[in-house]
This record gives sequence, structure tokens and C-alpha cells, in this order.
Amino acid sequence: MMNCKSVLIFVLFAVMALFAEPVNCRIQSIVWTGEHSEFDEAEMSKVLGEPCDVWQAVAAKLTRHYEDQGFVAAQISGTLSRMDSGAVTENLGYESAALTVRAHRGAGYVWAPAENLVPTGTKPEVFRRLSGIEEGAPVSLTDLERAERKLARVGYFEKKAPVKLFRDPVRNRLVPAFSMESATVSEAEALLTYESEDNVWEGMLNVNLYNILGTARDLQMEGFTGEESRHLHGRYKEPWIFGSAWNVVLRGSFDEETIADESAVDDEEHVEREILGEIGITRDIGFDFAIGVYFGITEDDKRSTFEVSYISLDRFALPRDGWKVEASATWKMDRPDSLDNILAASARVARYMPLYGNFITRFSGAAGGIFHTDAAYRRTDMFTLGGMDSFKGMAYQQLRSRAYGFSEFALLWQDGYDLSIEAFYQPGLYRRALPEQAWAREQDYGIGFTQYRKNWSINLYYALRNGCDYLEGILGFGVRTLF
Repeated sequence: MMNCKSVLIFVLFAVMALFAEPVNCRIQSIVWTGEHSEFDEAEMSKVLGEPCDVWQAVAAKLTRHYEDQGFVAAQISGTLSRMDSGAVTENLGYESAALTVRAHRGAGYVWAPAENLVPTGTKPEVFRRLSGIEEGAPVSLTDLERAERKLARVGYFEKKAPVKLFRDPVRNRLVPAFSMESATVSEAEALLTYESEDNVWEGMLNVNLYNILGTARDLQMEGFTGEESRHLHGRYKEPWIFGSAWNVVLRGSFDEETIADESAVDDEEHVEREILGEIGITRDIGFDFAIGVYFGITEDDKRSTFEVSYISLDRFALPRDGWKVEASATWKMDRPDSLDNILAASARVARYMPLYGNFITRFSGAAGGIFHTDAAYRRTDMFTLGGMDSFKGMAYQQLRSRAYGFSEFALLWQDGYDLSIEAFYQPGLYRRALPEQAWAREQDYGIGFTQYRKNWSINLYYALRNGCDYLEGILGFGVRTLF
């Protein structure tokens, strides 16, 4: 009987201990020691009346603040003490506690020129500019992380080891020493697609030269030929013109399409072509933003374009994390009397997120429109839709539209830099051309496969549109070589 009572009492006390509220410790006063500012006091005052463990997160935030202001050895520490009639006794179990904060900033440092510990063909001054770290600016550990991420994203380098900091023996300067080996990033790619529904073969050839002779000069060429259209696009970048932060960019394109004249009795065909030349200036803002302004001319109009982008991807090839946002607005003017001045605006966003292990998700979307809506448009004024950069279930630049929008969800499985497999679903809509001018819904879905082998890679994808048979999709096969 006694044993049963003992067990019952033990269980009762265990239940009471389980549901009993813990002793509530609250910070009632803050005392500062050491060199600090009004900003520090204002930030730490937010913990008054809060639980006793909250101050540590604020201290970490203040420490990071100083580390980004050049005080890389800054320390913010504290001690909690009992408040009992003026007596101070260290005890975290009491309801009221006094927090004593000790601030130590240490010496301030500025950046020395960035260095690369790994020999590459990139010139030292070019590497320093690419890092984005400004010589003489206060040291910022956050900027150091952004610089390392940017160098891995630009495509010219591959990270070999974590960045290190070395102290200048004479002055209060820190040398950011990166370990970035040269990446084989210039490429030539051939892509062949087959549309089984219409039995049409189309081909594309891309040649991209990056970081030419270690000078950060880039040259990109893209050519496409199909049954009814031909396209050629080129872009060249001359970096840091006259020693400034601005780049000069030359762009050009040739577009030719064979169009059936539906108004003609015998369905005559005519060729519509456009040759465009553009010159512009671009520059990086910080580590992730970039802007560009272009002026272009064709046979029938002049145009000016403004572009802005934000890119925080973790690497150039097969990214796993980060954002990519791009937007542009083009004003077309000085056109023939029969056509109006128009504004074409578009935007695109993609978000990569690690999911679990080698699984990654990609959320993306794009939209565009031409204003004003009652203007007289040529076919070349409209957006081209179709291909891997827009509606994947359509052939490359299959149709033209003055307004469109789509979203995409993709699930990817990546094995480092060697293998990527993805499945995607892409709903969207677009505005039909004359004479219908109605909105049309679009749903595309499919799978893709990319395999890297040293300096070679192959990619294969199969995409379908809503309403089509499973054997009437777009089959694409590409081969890429890096050099």
C-alpha cells in the first residue's frame, strides 16, 4: 500500500513539474561600459522588459554592425545580475535582472586592394574591379561575403578555398585574399529541335567568349534558322571605359521572317526583316545590381532602352540558390507617319531555393506589354514567344504578341556541377495578334536533362503544350563545349 502511495505522489509531483510555469526572468535595467554610441543604447534598449536571453541576439546584431564599419575585432558582451534592494548577485533565476553591457570596438580598418592567391590569366587590376571591393573603404565582412559570391557568379572563376584576410604590417588595412581559379567558361553550343506535330527541324548555334585575354571583355553571338525565320544576334562589352565604372556595350540583331498574307487570295508570302544596331553604357551598382542605357536605330525608327537587373545567384553554372531579376523599357520613336510612338516594357524573375539534399526548386515568371494599346504595330514591334526562355512548349520564336505573362515551377535534382534533371510546369497567357486580338491561355510542361563531362556537356529536353498529344511535343538536343 505504501509503495502505491509513493508512486502516486511521485507521479503527482512529476505532472506538477511538467506543467509548472518556469521562473520568468525579465531585464529591468541596462548599464553600459566601454566606448559606445547612442545607436548602441537605442538598439539595446529594445530588450527592456523582455526575457533575459533576448539581449544576445541584439548583441550579435551590434557586433555585425561594427564589423561592417571597419571594426572587425569588435565585441559586445554582457552579464545578467539579480536586482534585489541594490544588492547585485549573479543569478539568472530571479524575476528582475540588470544587464551590464561591455562594448569594445578595437581598431578600425579599411580595405587594401583585393588579391587572388591562385594564378590565373586575369589581370590583377581586372580582378580587383570584378570583386567590387573598393580600396580605402571601411572593411565590411558582409561586403566580403558578397564579393566572394559575385566572383563565383560572374563565370570567370571557380572558388577553390574560402577567402582570407591579411593585415597590412604598416597601416590599418586588411587585404582580402581570394582563392579563385580560372574557369573554362567560353563556350560554343549547337541546339537542334524537332517539332513532331508539324515535322519541323530547327537549329541554333551560340558562341560566347568571356573574359577575353583576361580583360573582362565579352563577345556573344547567337544564330538561328528555321523553316520560316532566321535570326542573328550579337553583343560586345568593353569594360570600364576611360578608367570609369561604366562599360560600353554594342548590340546588333538581324531578324527575318516569311509571313503568309492572309488577305491575299492566293495566300502570297512576303518577307519581313529588321536590322537593329545599338550602343549603350552599363555599370554595376554594389555587388548585385546593374543598370544600362541603350540607343538604337533601325530602318524605320529610333529607340532608347533602359535596363536594370538584380542577380544574387550563388554560381554561374547550375545555380542552387539566389535571385535573378531583370526589367527593361524601350521607347520607339521617329517612326513613319502611319505608325505611333510606343513603349515596350517587360520583366523577368527567377528564384532558386535548395529544398533537400540535391533537390532544388525554381520559381520564375515573366510579363511584358506594349503601350499604347491602340497604336499601329508592325510584327517586329511585338514580343517573340517560344523557346527555352519563354513558353517552352512552343518552337523557338513561334509567335508574336503585344502582351504576355507566365509563371513557372520547376523541381530540379543536381549532382554538383555534373548532372541536372528537372521537371517543370508553366501556365501563362498571351494576346493573340490581328484579327482576333483575344487572350489565349497556355500551359506547358516537360522534363530536361543536362550532363557535364569535363569540357563537354549534352542537354536534352521534351516539352508539351496543353491540348496536344504526348507524342507531339518539342524535342531538343544540344551539345556544348567549353574552351
